[in-house]
Amino acid sequence: MIKRFTLKNGLLILALFLVSYLAGAQSVIKGQVISEDGEAIPGATVLIEGGTTGSITDLDGNYTIQAAADDVLVFSFVGFESLRMPVNSQSRIDVTMTIDIAELSEVVVMGYSEKSRRELTASATTIGEKDLKNVTSSNIESMLQGKVAGVSVTTSSGSPGEPAEIRIRGVNSLTADRAPLVVVDGIIGGTYQPNDVASVTVLKDAAATSLYGSLASGGVLIVTTKQGNGDPVIEFSTSVGVKEITTGNFSMMNGADLYDLQEIMWGDERVNFLKVRPEDLKDRDFNWLDESFKRGVLQNYYLAARGGTEKMTYAVSGDYYQEDGTLLETGYERMSLRTNLNFQLKENVSLKTNLSLISSERNQDFWDWRYDPFLYLPWDSPYSDDGSIKYIDNTTSEEWYGRDSKNVLHSAQYNYNNSKGLDFSGNAFLNIDLTDWLSIESRNRVSISNGRYESFLDPRTREGKASKGSISTSTAASKDAISTLILRGEKSFGKHSIGGFVGAEGNYYYYEDLGASARNIPIGLNVIGAASEPVSIYGNNVTGTRLSYLSEMSYSYGGKYFVTGVFRADASSKFGPESRWGYFPGASASWIVSSEDFFVYNNVISFLKLRASYGEVGNDNVGSNSFPYLSYYDLSDQYNGIPAATIPLLANNNITWETLISRNIGVDLTFFNRINATFDYYNNTTTDLLLDVQLPLSTGFEIQARNVGEIRNQGVEAAISADIFKGNGINWTSSYNVAFNKSENLKFADTDQLLFGTDVNQISAVGEELRQWYLPKWLGVDPANGDPLWEKVNRDASGEVVSREATSNYNEAEFQRVGSVLPKLYGGWTNSVSYKGFSLSVLLSYQYGNQVYHSARQLFDNDGAYTEYNMMELQDGWSRWEKPGDDATHPLPKRGGNKLSNAPSSRYLEDGSYIRLRNVSLTYNFPQAVCKALKLQGLNLGLSGDNLYTWTKFSGLDPEARISVAAFELPGFQDFKYPISRQYLMKLTARF
Repeated sequence: MIKRFTLKNGLLILALFLVSYLAGAQSVIKGQVISEDGEAIPGATVLIEGGTTGSITDLDGNYTIQAAADDVLVFSFVGFESLRMPVNSQSRIDVTMTIDIAELSEVVVMGYSEKSRRELTASATTIGEKDLKNVTSSNIESMLQGKVAGVSVTTSSGSPGEPAEIRIRGVNSLTADRAPLVVVDGIIGGTYQPNDVASVTVLKDAAATSLYGSLASGGVLIVTTKQGNGDPVIEFSTSVGVKEITTGNFSMMNGADLYDLQEIMWGDERVNFLKVRPEDLKDRDFNWLDESFKRGVLQNYYLAARGGTEKMTYAVSGDYYQEDGTLLETGYERMSLRTNLNFQLKENVSLKTNLSLISSERNQDFWDWRYDPFLYLPWDSPYSDDGSIKYIDNTTSEEWYGRDSKNVLHSAQYNYNNSKGLDFSGNAFLNIDLTDWLSIESRNRVSISNGRYESFLDPRTREGKASKGSISTSTAASKDAISTLILRGEKSFGKHSIGGFVGAEGNYYYYEDLGASARNIPIGLNVIGAASEPVSIYGNNVTGTRLSYLSEMSYSYGGKYFVTGVFRADASSKFGPESRWGYFPGASASWIVSSEDFFVYNNVISFLKLRASYGEVGNDNVGSNSFPYLSYYDLSDQYNGIPAATIPLLANNNITWETLISRNIGVDLTFFNRINATFDYYNNTTTDLLLDVQLPLSTGFEIQARNVGEIRNQGVEAAISADIFKGNGINWTSSYNVAFNKSENLKFADTDQLLFGTDVNQISAVGEELRQWYLPKWLGVDPANGDPLWEKVNRDASGEVVSREATSNYNEAEFQRVGSVLPKLYGGWTNSVSYKGFSLSVLLSYQYGNQVYHSARQLFDNDGAYTEYNMMELQDGWSRWEKPGDDATHPLPKRGGNKLSNAPSSRYLEDGSYIRLRNVSLTYNFPQAVCKALKLQGLNLGLSGDNLYTWTKFSGLDPEARISVAAFELPGFQDFKYPISRQYLMKLTARF
């Protein structure tokens, strides 16, 4: 039945239409935005919530915008808290914005002093707890990867408990390079564990690091731990997960493929081949990698209580961290306790104390445990027919085709490499306010460390059989004390503010160790006292001191001009009396251009700050020679049963400080009140380079420590963070950073180049980058016969190059510069999206422009040189020569090798560039209603994955290689590294 349209129906529809129209109709709204002190805020953003319509306040803080009656206006400005104001049919909305204390103090801790982000004149970056903890690790260094522009973090080993290698703005020395100095809660050194960390500030230029003198040539990491404040809070968190090795593009051959390849190697000698390689080997395929590398468990438990009153605050925590290694019998365990107690003793006297105790134990691998699983043949099995792990050596009758007659699974049952540590650190800070502008402060720290290392080879194993069991045990203890006395003043006069301090600092260090080794140990008695044959004993002790004077002066005018000057004088016992003192000044300035009256505010640039700095930092890292200016006796040797003395080094009375001179200019920008950008250019020159120089053998010494040269690192850094989208409950933020670094050797004393390494070499030449690979140049494979080819350089009588040609004779190939050791750029990209209680974060890290020497390929990509080793599968695009005319990457495989084709050359240099999916984490914060029902202040559950995928051309397990010099390893050199792990974790955090 159809109803007739009536006037009553029409009026009702019209009324509904008018109400809807009026509700959605937009009207002009005007107003003014001011600060709490009544000053107008120009350049503030006014947006309609959930949309893109907006306006910018003018010089007087006035704005005009069109909005509907039910809209909500969002007011925002750098350094102020955002403000929401419903329109509610108003035609004028004036607002007062309050300063965002957290934002302005985001980068406050500079170690000896504190600066607001606005006052900052040096190059420094702060990473807060939230951004740090999306990656799970036993150390903070790994958590920084990809998060700070100019900071290179390299995981050169995946062994549990092994810290990542970190360098700031390149490598600033050839052999005396330092890792960044760590400052914990305002004082040099100290201990901490990641769950207690509130923030990490990275100081990058010398204007910021000069105050730390000779220890800060590699930059400074300032770690601030959590403090108590206000009502009591109890926090409990637990993380549990699994980890497995990452294999990248790498895989080893199975039994059938290896058999077919070796059949080619034997060529026409098929009868002899079948004698040593029966055909049934094709059906054998034991996967040594799967058996040697297993999934491991990672777990972390953290309990903390924080709170306080006006007179006293406290933060007490306990932490347990345990991580299984993926490789046989390796792992790491750590337990820690920490207390941070702050007391207001009187109105003008305060005392802060920090105590930290960390106990750790680490089971490490022997170097061949990483080596063996890759090279064992898939035709050999570690198990006997009854399932037991079999013993193998050169005398056993067990069938074994591999060259190294040993079974790593058998050895790992009994042999071990174990280290234990107990570290205590105690800090005390006493501050007395003498007047309202002058104070005196005493900062003190004492650290005590004790460690024990033991290596045991059981007599039941191949490695321990000859010695009937051997054991090496050592203990080490160190004491470190530092005390700083500071007189600090700060005063304001109208628009002028001046502040600064003067101070003195003393540091004492003592180290001692004692070790012994012995052999012939009864089975089951793994103690050195049970051994019947002493082998060796040693002991050492070293004392070091450092005295410093330091000062800082800061001035600002009108909240827009800032100048800071610093000066530090260091005396080190490592240098002689005439060279003992080093003097290190620094100066920096900044100008907030956007605070000037002439600055035209617009909807593009809302904040603009310019920075410039200069500074000098010393370096006394002379390696193991504690006193290179002295000739002394080493009594660790024996002659005819009595102590014998040797002189280990040739003294250099003139050795002095290596000095890093740093220059930096930078700009900080904010676009559209939602995009923050920082750009820096730096030029760092290291003078009086510390280096061990080779001496003529006629002197009786091999090397001498000298100041021999000058190098430079210069580059550009960029860091951009943006609020991509905000509205409808969705927040999407993105942060990107990149750093370009170029190094150059400026001069060396008495030479124009230096060589490093033995079989695999690197060169540092004047006018070239810091380190380059120096190897015979690989030209590929002769398509006519499958022989290897290198480049032969023909020179005239004067040494000038006249021609270049290919040669298949390795000894005719000339060593030459063939690749870059250090990366040209590196950085990271983080994206975070939140919706209601859910938060998703994705972190990518990357590196580009370096070449890694993949040394292990000389053994498992050897063209037949080692037929008793397994071989790696060829990568996509690789091929072996088979017949004349083949355009192949690999020579014809021959038993015994093909004309030294696997000798060191640029053949094994590979592109070390990569992009890594470093972390993906998903977190859910439970609603407050749920928390209240459970009597909790907060509850969240998170899932995360680390090292999930790596895009790279590198043929090995992982392209990351160290960038600094190690005791037995060149930077960029990758042998059989402990593989990094892919991790999957679940984390629960509750706050009571």
